Amino acid sequence: MAPALTMKTPINATSVAARRRLESDTSLPIITQTGWPPHSTGGPAAPAEAPPARGPRCVSGLDPYNPCVLARAGAWLDRAAFNPASLPDDLIVGIALIAPVAAGLIIFKLPAVEMLGAALAFGIGGQVIVHLLWRRQIARPQASPLIASVFGVALVGPAAPIAVTLAISALAVILEVVRARYVPAIRAQVGLLAYAVVALVTRGDPFSYVNPVTGHPFADPIGIWFHYFGPQAAPIDPVRLYVGNVPGPVFATSLLAIAIAIAWLAYARRLSLVVLAAFLLGAMVPIYLFHWDPVFQLDSGPTWFVAGLLLADRRLLPGSWAVRPVIGLMGGVLALGLRARGYGIEAAFFTVAGIQAATAVAAVIMWGVALTRERWQRNRRLKQREAQLRVVKGDISRAS
Repeated sequence: MAPALTMKTPINATSVAARRRLESDTSLPIITQTGWPPHSTGGPAAPAEAPPARGPRCVSGLDPYNPCVLARAGAWLDRAAFNPASLPDDLIVGIALIAPVAAGLIIFKLPAVEMLGAALAFGIGGQVIVHLLWRRQIARPQASPLIASVFGVALVGPAAPIAVTLAISALAVILEVVRARYVPAIRAQVGLLAYAVVALVTRGDPFSYVNPVTGHPFADPIGIWFHYFGPQAAPIDPVRLYVGNVPGPVFATSLLAIAIAIAWLAYARRLSLVVLAAFLLGAMVPIYLFHWDPVFQLDSGPTWFVAGLLLADRRLLPGSWAVRPVIGLMGGVLALGLRARGYGIEAAFFTVAGIQAATAVAAVIMWGVALTRERWQRNRRLKQREAQLRVVKGDISRAS
């Protein structure tokens, strides 16, 4: 016997009206589907809404697989790649220092590791002290003891005593904290100033260089050229100078690494191309006057380290656009012109340090003048107010 076929109720106006809620009026929507569980009052109940789709939940912590951590890291990488100018100033400079520091570690090995460790120890200690001192202040001073410590140590020779490295690191951290707390108007890299002070006090102890191949004490390329060769000579291969496998400061011998750092600063809009071009123009003046080899004289990593990373840094320059090319031109003339007097690559260090010290003194003087003028105007307003109050009191006493 064939099974009986079940007849499905046709959907028409009559059946639809029969499935309306008993207590509802005609303003409610008409139900056109069957199979829903009945409502408590007898009518069909509306289907439960599906929960909204959610993305991966963010869990607090430093789990590398945490979506929030990955998203935050991706956002920082996106800023660094496409909008580096929006990054913090210290992070921009820190990224620029990666290439010179890495080159110094590869070329000088263990001495570079020891000096970098000392700089990082003092710098991180300074950052912790700054955080503890100013953690309750809403407007925290912008202090960078870690960057200052690395800059100061970067110019020290690998054969210098470790006490010199420690002294420069400590002095750089102290000067940076004092600058940020009391004289924030100063625009100078205090790490370079600390290097200059220690070099003057110790009479050249940071100028102890070694041959990276043999590890024995050796003079820098400019010193070798001045003492043993003629003005037009180029005693060292330009490619070797460009790579940086020569005696010199621990983190400033490789012109290739410094060029990468300068390119990054330019991409991050922290480099003043006007100052850099003026420095190059000023450097060509003594080269032309003394008939030197331009490739050998300009193929110097330490010179461009202080010129590109310190002198041409927009954050360390005066606000006046008319002064900036003058600073670059003066720096180029003095940095290379002093080589005719027997000063080696250190001439560029002291030239830039002197320029930044002069601008710092000028900033302090202008800051002091502004404070004095403001105090004088405030005292004058107070005296005028007292005079007006005396006049008002006299009028009141006469009227009474």
